[in-house]
Amino acid sequence: MSTDIEARLREYYATTPPAVRPVGVLVISHSALARRFVFWPEPYAGQVVSEEYGVLDVQYAPMMLDRAGSEANLDQEYRITLDTTDVQDDFRDQLDAIPLNTSERIRIDILTYLSDDLTAQQESATLQAETVSWVVGTATITAVVPRYNVLSTGELYEPGVVPMLRAFY
Repeated sequence: MSTDIEARLREYYATTPPAVRPVGVLVISHSALARRFVFWPEPYAGQVVSEEYGVLDVQYAPMMLDRAGSEANLDQEYRITLDTTDVQDDFRDQLDAIPLNTSERIRIDILTYLSDDLTAQQESATLQAETVSWVVGTATITAVVPRYNVLSTGELYEPGVVPMLRAFY
């Protein structure tokens, strides 16, 4: 009898969405872009209030956001997979407008809200794009915290300064 209740509870918790959940908002900007792109995984367009940008109009784009981890990258890499089929290739055309020889990185802000209050920003992360790859309908962006945040001193660690790093080169 208890196994039946456990199975029913497991099924209930697996299929019932939580009442309040975190909602991630992706803000992509660059000086060469005509506008700021703001996406979220919710299946409708909406508005959120950002501490930095004010009111943002958000459009739907299915996405997968792998939070920072230290696997194979000391810079705490974020991996963002963004489905751009609903954006009518406007996003890709805008990315193509960024010159290849620019030293300015694409700025990516990840804003987090709770689903019951989209006016109170819970957290934010400012990142810079390291790579942007494109497969038909999907953009994959790897991003890290800007260099001035990664090293608080701004010092570049090289094998000449830290001999133990020679094993990593």
